[in-house]
Amino acid sequence: MQTEELFLVGFCAIAIIATFFFLLGSLLIGLELLLIGAITTLLPYGVVRFLKFRELKACEREFPNFLRDLAEAKRSGLTLIQAIQSCARRDYGPLTKEVRKMKNQLSWNIPLKRVLENFRKKFRRSSMISYSTLILEQVEESGGKTEDIMDSLAESIEALRDLDEERKALMNQHMTSMYMIFFIFFGIAVALIKFLAPLIQAQTEAATLGAFTLGAGNPCSACVGLQTPECTTCQLFFNLCSLFGFGEIDSASCYFKSLYLSMILIQGVFSGLLIGQITSNSIIAGVKHSLIMLVLSFGLFILLVTVGVI
Repeated sequence: MQTEELFLVGFCAIAIIATFFFLLGSLLIGLELLLIGAITTLLPYGVVRFLKFRELKACEREFPNFLRDLAEAKRSGLTLIQAIQSCARRDYGPLTKEVRKMKNQLSWNIPLKRVLENFRKKFRRSSMISYSTLILEQVEESGGKTEDIMDSLAESIEALRDLDEERKALMNQHMTSMYMIFFIFFGIAVALIKFLAPLIQAQTEAATLGAFTLGAGNPCSACVGLQTPECTTCQLFFNLCSLFGFGEIDSASCYFKSLYLSMILIQGVFSGLLIGQITSNSIIAGVKHSLIMLVLSFGLFILLVTVGVI
């Protein structure tokens, strides 16, 4: 079983246990289990996928060099099998281990077609490498001049890579804009907590408008001590208040700090994933940006609370 599958199985197991608690009426425990499951399984899963994505991109960068070396070896009179064995002694970064794996398979008398198929399956997530390998298989079977095809493939791959780099350079402007938007949102949230929460708290203590009091400055105050379904979100806010010292759980300060911290973290996760989709055409590439936003915003928020700014 692959690493990604293990993480997903772990999350599904925790989700099943959480559902069991939901059915028993322990809504808060079930929800907390889901949150713990998301943090301990989905976050590592995203990190693993990102690391593999980065390794795959490194292999794609080295693949044209591998094709050119194969072409040169073929021109020197070697067969494709001998050319692969010769290239296995060279360094292609992360691609080296896969080239050496092909060499080992060939030394075990595994047919070349099977070896190329295994190589293609290994890089099934990379259309560039898998399609190029498929072309090599077909050209080798038909008896064509594989060295010319390899050079042509290498040039085409590098041309596509150059276009992709140009697109990334253009999209970096959007990435900068999204970072700015996120931290502007962070600043607005901090300002609202700093100025709005004390104002509402003061009005709550001093004013009554008919039958409605601004005691609803903390809409969750009615849920203190209750664990009903409609109070699930409020119970999460209470836990955040207790954990990070946001104040009394029935205060407006507790409510607003918990609310805006949750909004900031959610905004950070999805903004980062969107940046990855825009700049690299892959949501997985956005895991890095999500982690950066999460760590910076959470650390800065807790620091502002600790020093008493908010």
